[in-house]
Amino acid sequence: MIPMKRKIDLTCYKRLGMFQAFKDREMPCFSITCNVDITELVRFTKAKGYRFFISMSYALSRAFNSLPELRQRLIGSELYEFKVVHPSYTVLLDDTNFSFCDSLYMEDFGAYYEHAARRIEAVRQCPDCGKGEKHHSFFITNLPWFSFTSITHPYDKSYASVPVVSMGKYFRQGERILLPVGVQVHHGIVDGYHVGLFYEQLIRCVRDLEGYAGCR
Repeated sequence: MIPMKRKIDLTCYKRLGMFQAFKDREMPCFSITCNVDITELVRFTKAKGYRFFISMSYALSRAFNSLPELRQRLIGSELYEFKVVHPSYTVLLDDTNFSFCDSLYMEDFGAYYEHAARRIEAVRQCPDCGKGEKHHSFFITNLPWFSFTSITHPYDKSYASVPVVSMGKYFRQGERILLPVGVQVHHGIVDGYHVGLFYEQLIRCVRDLEGYAGCR
């Protein structure tokens, strides 16, 4: 089921100038990569036996849904804001190809985790080529084989406003564990300021995952 969305009245849209400046550019997206401290999340997932990727995707989903700008999508020539956006991520298959996997965001960590685990297993049995409506999603790419300092993604004009977030291989820096997290967004809708807020929310979610999971 496609989540509820509302059409944004552009005559009252406070970012109308920037929206018009970037929406018709050949490449209207920009990408940023930051290292996120995931020390507490790694400790918690290992202690409780939770899978790292699903746990991290929950934190990403919670952060994305906390910001209206990251739930806004350009569909045709109209701008919409979804009430909720859901993660759609890549799953590595046994033959080293990958499948897309559409999942659901739920505030309850346990419900989210169980649903995501079922969806991942389902696409391993029956891979998904990624067709169908995707504007209600945001995309997660998982690259656990290496760390990176920057990343860009293939550009599709019809889904240019759908954010793409990338996770690399985490690494130790002193006593802390850091994860490179890249974000690609449409500049007509999202500025660096909003991406900064996203990282702030993500760090907060990562640090408090144990609380969201009800394990305190």
